[in-house]
Amino acid sequence: MLKIEVAKAIDFNQLINSKEAEVVSMRILNQSNSYISLFSLAKDEEITAEAMLGNRYYYCFNGSGEVSIENNKKIISNGDFLEVLAHNNYSIKSSDTLKLIEIGEKIGDETMENQTLKMLESANAFNLADCVEYKEGQIVSKNLVAKSNLVITIMSFWKGEALDPHKAPGDALVTVLDGEGKYIVDGKPFIVKKGESAVLPANIPHAVEAVENFKMMLTLVK
Repeated sequence: MLKIEVAKAIDFNQLINSKEAEVVSMRILNQSNSYISLFSLAKDEEITAEAMLGNRYYYCFNGSGEVSIENNKKIISNGDFLEVLAHNNYSIKSSDTLKLIEIGEKIGDETMENQTLKMLESANAFNLADCVEYKEGQIVSKNLVAKSNLVITIMSFWKGEALDPHKAPGDALVTVLDGEGKYIVDGKPFIVKKGESAVLPANIPHAVEAVENFKMMLTLVK
């Protein structure tokens, strides 16, 4: 189920906002095993402690806050990524207006997980754009999560590099972390710039071209 328009650039800062004393959430992609939601927490607001059956992953696209995982406090700020493992009690508190992409598993699937980056396993927040470098004339990718129901990949493209048209088995959310890229969905091109996102629908041909050096997070939910 999709709640946002596909195949176009979207600024999530315009899509979701919270007023004083509010916590606002919006599920934008919903599949049988995984989902993607947006959260906006007004200053000094909190999502109280809970534990989930599947892992959750957070990308901060505005503001800063504190994530307490089993009483171990982590700071998350704009551009940071953080994993919360299944069955761990955790809460989120905003320092200022905090906006997050939440990527969640509805059912734990630990046996399907591939080796992840050491920085992800450490359970610390880290800057997502910094975990992959640019290489002249090349495309570089690193899987943060690779499971049957969920894939999160960080990619860098050197200017002029491209991925040929292909189809994905699930809906994909791309979030540009640096620069800008051109996406072609079913033959129709559009540009996505740093700080913007776009949904690439399942089973429809799409391609990617680097109009300049750029980095993106690709999240595939099934």
